[in-house]
Amino acid sequence: MSDEEAVDFEQIEAETELATPEVFAGNLLEWAVERQASDLFISDEEQSVSIGIRRLGRVEQVRKLSRDYGRRLQGHVRVLAGGDPSEMIRPTQGRGVIVTPNGRKIDLRLSSIPSLYGQDVSIRLFDPVSGVRCLDELGYDTAELESIRELLRQPSGLILIAGPVASGKSSTLYAMVNELNDGTRKIHTLEDPIEHSIPGVIQSQINERANLGFAELLSTVLRHTPDVIMIGEIRDARTATTAIHAGASGQLVLATIHARSAAEAVDTMIHYGVNPKAISQSLLGAINQRLVGRICPKCGERIDGEQPEVDARVAPRLGNQSAELWKTIGCDDCYGHGFSEMTCVPEILSVNRTLKDVIANGSTAVTLEDAAKNNGMLCMAEALAARVFRGETTPHEAHRVIPAPQFSKLRVTV
Repeated sequence: MSDEEAVDFEQIEAETELATPEVFAGNLLEWAVERQASDLFISDEEQSVSIGIRRLGRVEQVRKLSRDYGRRLQGHVRVLAGGDPSEMIRPTQGRGVIVTPNGRKIDLRLSSIPSLYGQDVSIRLFDPVSGVRCLDELGYDTAELESIRELLRQPSGLILIAGPVASGKSSTLYAMVNELNDGTRKIHTLEDPIEHSIPGVIQSQINERANLGFAELLSTVLRHTPDVIMIGEIRDARTATTAIHAGASGQLVLATIHARSAAEAVDTMIHYGVNPKAISQSLLGAINQRLVGRICPKCGERIDGEQPEVDARVAPRLGNQSAELWKTIGCDDCYGHGFSEMTCVPEILSVNRTLKDVIANGSTAVTLEDAAKNNGMLCMAEALAARVFRGETTPHEAHRVIPAPQFSKLRVTV
């Protein structure tokens, strides 16, 4: 954006901006996307309206506006997302596209709910320029990429992507579809909402108001003889059962599921009422993941001192390099935060004959995880430790993501 059009987003208490809400909104959204913010929040408080962003997994407060100006700003962004600017009683949702002052297009997904002092408006930001990323760009190491690609090479079966909200599950699904989208397969996706358009892929949006949820659309899609099906989320028994049957009947099915670990993803399917033996026959693997901040390459600094002790299971993932610890400094390139981007940390459970038997017996998540570790799986904390010792992230950031004892000890040393 030009100097004349730019808005200075230093935190100011309850100010009325000189720019109109329309211009302010464009500058604000552009500013947020430039800083790789995933979400923008415009929330009513007792005396003002606050603006915050979620960047690199953390919420940052940006500014406080007067209530009148802030309400007008909320109304404008609701219009941008195709919503009713005057709706203050019921929750609203919408999506839209805005062109910022410098001509940049930004896709928005908006949700607004009533709060104590008015409204909380939450906007998920999508930058079409970055688009769908390749698997190589998500942060997996060589061994992890090979394990994931081995799963994708299978002609049929189910691959589950697990993790909490904002753990990069959708990005991984899109990257997998992009990997498979070579023109030789018919690929259907079922999404809520469709975040990116993928040429050559048939994408469908669920519509709960029309009774077209994941389960209903999945049953219909199976009649279209797809080779690959991507399911945005397994969230009920019918979708879980249909996904298992599709994987067993010749389709490669990719789906997300809310679970805290790869083993618990299997446990969740069982809790949905799917027969453990059916899961064992269809499931190819489960990937549990988190997002962690990657140290800025311009200002990160290696910590001198004794070489940290590395667990024998983690050591092979360091390659030929020795273990080292790094810390963040902060510079103009990373806007003073010390981290340049978010990167995936996966826990990959690949189902072999041994694990099929464990799953078929209806074993607990703890038993399945122990069996998977005995078969070579690195748990989440171990995969994250490898990134700490390779200098990709810091012990403090690792502890924020996974508060494990080994990271607590490392934090003390640095």
